[in-house]
Amino acid sequence: MMTDQSFSLLRIPLSSRIALLGLGLVGWHIALIVGVTGNADQVVLSLLFWGAIVDQGRQAGPLRWARSPLARILGLALLALLCLKSLPITATESAFVRLFPLLAFAGWSLVVRQGQSGHGWKVWALVVALSVPPRTLPLVLETVLDRPLRVATAAAAAFGLHFLGFDVAQQGTFIQLPSGTVEVEFACTGAALLGLLLQVSVLLAVVTAWAKIRGLILGSVAIAALLSTVRVAIMAAVVGNEALFQFWHGSSGGQLFTLLALAILSYSALGKDGRLATHNNG
Repeated sequence: MMTDQSFSLLRIPLSSRIALLGLGLVGWHIALIVGVTGNADQVVLSLLFWGAIVDQGRQAGPLRWARSPLARILGLALLALLCLKSLPITATESAFVRLFPLLAFAGWSLVVRQGQSGHGWKVWALVVALSVPPRTLPLVLETVLDRPLRVATAAAAAFGLHFLGFDVAQQGTFIQLPSGTVEVEFACTGAALLGLLLQVSVLLAVVTAWAKIRGLILGSVAIAALLSTVRVAIMAAVVGNEALFQFWHGSSGGQLFTLLALAILSYSALGKDGRLATHNNG
């Protein structure tokens, strides 16, 4: 027997009912992040990406079910398998949480079609950027350029300290001062920061103008290299003070440089007026 509530649900436009399915997938992904990693930074970043994905979807026109029944069945089966795989949430692997947006959007694309396809590639760019594991770029760079990056970072930091009047010497990956010696490890080269900045570059290029992507990539490389050098130089300068060294070497100091890097990159993308593009034809 149909109730008044059932009739009310049926009166909701089809596109709105499909949108509720999409928002449910977004909420599920955020719940996975909270339940598995508990990483607040990842939650915030994922919300920003999902917001841009939803906005691009809104610009692409009304939502409709896919014309092919087979595509709808395959898409819904994939989405159902993803949800079953992630139960219970606390038992889900973190790698699966990272790949969830890519797999979920693949299933979504089989189930749903939209009036315009011009924004589809931008949505896929956002989904792929969101799904790339954070350790991918650092792992590649560490495998290929481990020692050269460490030596270059040590040399740049030592040059900066010498320019500021410090009595400093550099030998390979070591920076020597009268107060002590520090060794530049790979984690100090800024590779992880570069990975984050490249990820955010895709987001910024989509919400402003895609033509900026080359400049954002080059800017990400420059920002990561410069700030990692400054951080190493600071740690070398305060190596004789254990408390200060541990602050700049630890997560607190790293967080400050990460926020500074994101602020610089965002300002370079948004421009002097600080406004997002209202029409992104990229």
